[in-house]
Amino acid sequence: MGKLYGIGVGPGDPELLTIKGKRIINEVDFLFCPEKKEGAGSFAFEIIDEHLENDNVKIVNLVYPMHYKEDDLEKMWRHNAGIIGDMLQGDKRGAFITLGDPTVYSTFMYTLPHVDKTSIEVEIVPGITSFCAVASELKLPLVEWEENLTIMPVRKKDNAELQRSIAHSDNLVLMKPCNQPNEIVQMLKNNGLEKNFMLISKVGTGEEVLIDDIEQLENTKLPYLSTMIIKKGGL
Repeated sequence: MGKLYGIGVGPGDPELLTIKGKRIINEVDFLFCPEKKEGAGSFAFEIIDEHLENDNVKIVNLVYPMHYKEDDLEKMWRHNAGIIGDMLQGDKRGAFITLGDPTVYSTFMYTLPHVDKTSIEVEIVPGITSFCAVASELKLPLVEWEENLTIMPVRKKDNAELQRSIAHSDNLVLMKPCNQPNEIVQMLKNNGLEKNFMLISKVGTGEEVLIDDIEQLENTKLPYLSTMIIKKGGL
């Protein structure tokens, strides 16, 4: 029986890869690396590259385009699951590496339902999420006492859900705020939260940027890998 590991490699700092994750990537036969288009390269692989000591592992890049057409996504997940299944025949083992934690908005979890689990055993290895890394970097608690916490991805043209989350959350984590930066700025202003947010792009990398000023937020083009924390009780 083949075995597939879903490994969270963390948000960007190679030192945040877990000991277990490092061990497994150096034991498997295949390393499955997601990329947004063919030849674009995998940021997840960049994170683990310095830890890779297994000269015999085969690197397999899997394309996951950055769009939200449901039919296309379903075909892509099935296609990539088929590639994984073909390679993990017999007793072969493979690791699918993914940013952050595999259970939080990850390509691995979208692909997993299409993997044939009658012939492939699955194990998930947790990783550090971007929002936990951002909170640690800022020395901020994500949530305390009886407060609630909402974690949501910012989708294009989804203002109603964003407004509801801001209205009903004590603490709010916004993933990919680059999708609606102007709307987020306006909602912060409308709710008197101009000084209650902090945002970090590319946390844990040499390109890390911190934004905690509303005017700077208005005038900055945010990278895709950005995470915002909003705390109604103050920072």
